[in-house]
Amino acid sequence: MESVNGANASAVSASAEVITTDFFIELMVILLVSRIIAWIAQRFLGQTKSVGEIIAGIILGPSIFGLFFPNAFASFFNPDVSIIFTAISQFGLLLLMFHMGLEFDISSEFKERKKTIISISALGIALPFSLGVASAGWFWSRIHEAQPDRLSFALFMGVAMSITAIPILGRIFMEMGLEKTRIASVTMGAAIIDDMLGWILLGVVSALAVSNLDILSFSIKILLLAIYIFCIIVFFGPFARKNIDRYIQKKKGLDVTLTSVLIILLLLSSMVTSRLGVFSIAGGIILGIALKKSELLHKEWKEKISPLVYTIFLPIFFTYTGLRTDIGSLQSVSDLWALLFICAIAFSGKFFGGYLAALFSGEKHRDALVIGICMNTRALMELIVINVAYDLGVLPKEIFTMLVLMALMSTFITTPIIRRLLRKQLVANQVSTVF
Repeated sequence: MESVNGANASAVSASAEVITTDFFIELMVILLVSRIIAWIAQRFLGQTKSVGEIIAGIILGPSIFGLFFPNAFASFFNPDVSIIFTAISQFGLLLLMFHMGLEFDISSEFKERKKTIISISALGIALPFSLGVASAGWFWSRIHEAQPDRLSFALFMGVAMSITAIPILGRIFMEMGLEKTRIASVTMGAAIIDDMLGWILLGVVSALAVSNLDILSFSIKILLLAIYIFCIIVFFGPFARKNIDRYIQKKKGLDVTLTSVLIILLLLSSMVTSRLGVFSIAGGIILGIALKKSELLHKEWKEKISPLVYTIFLPIFFTYTGLRTDIGSLQSVSDLWALLFICAIAFSGKFFGGYLAALFSGEKHRDALVIGICMNTRALMELIVINVAYDLGVLPKEIFTMLVLMALMSTFITTPIIRRLLRKQLVANQVSTVF
């Protein structure tokens, strides 16, 4: 009998059964612990589920479980199963990126406050990106492992410092009942543009890293990617939307056939972007943007597919990221100082970028403070960036761990600070709801 890794291994062989059983057990534990910790984070800490799911991964990973129970950790997490979780989390991200593409619309926020939104977005990207690139040399010089390419490392550090997470920020506003306020509209508008620029930066930087800094190869890939995006959005999008809407109306919903076609298209798009040297999940958001004007598809996808993504795939991604995070890799006092330095750069860059731009655009001091704090929300988007860089070998484990902790802390502090700054408005909302 071939081994599980062998090309002819049977799906029902004894070795395959061991892998399957280990996978089911690990999946059950991950979902159970992530749900419990997410509930605790929401109920007692006032945080979003995503924060709890990342904490769950850190608890289950080498940072806590592996530290106190190394033998149990080594026997419980089968290395052969890790590749399965990687594939599942990436597929879940592909589905999530498609959903985000369907919702990628800044027109409503952009109409009345164009100048303010553009200013906050521009400075909110430029300042932290510049700080990240400028400070990267110091972090690069103290890497204990094999040092990655210095330019690629610096560019990824810049991108990591400049990300804002739309889904988490939107969820925070909704949970507080602030989603229809002017300040939420301005902040979300700026965050959407930030994310768009962040995806572009991530795509360019990852393509540059994959091409090994070969400018000719890099230029060709970027040109081909631009042509692909143009063709998908301008030519394929209108044709596909027309036929998808017609099919949904005829079938009265999103059925198995259309779902299969959409997933096949997603996989094809991800293969194209991957071949062009950009991370595969970018194919999801490109296709989503191309189809975003289909309100029927958006509604059906949100009702029928998104719950599965948020229930299974996303917790796996968050938890698996936590499993890859080893706080024990920060072994010295200098490592802790480096962590604080990363947090200081990330927090100050995003905060002052958003705060100063809002203040110069005529926003009140308190509102500018709220905008600056909100722009520091990272979580999901930050984790995608650093996972891409980690998989490309650009980020060593210790820096990866620091950036995960920075993403967690920056998201963790957002909700309580917003609650304090907008205390009167939150009380007014509660009173209006009662009456």
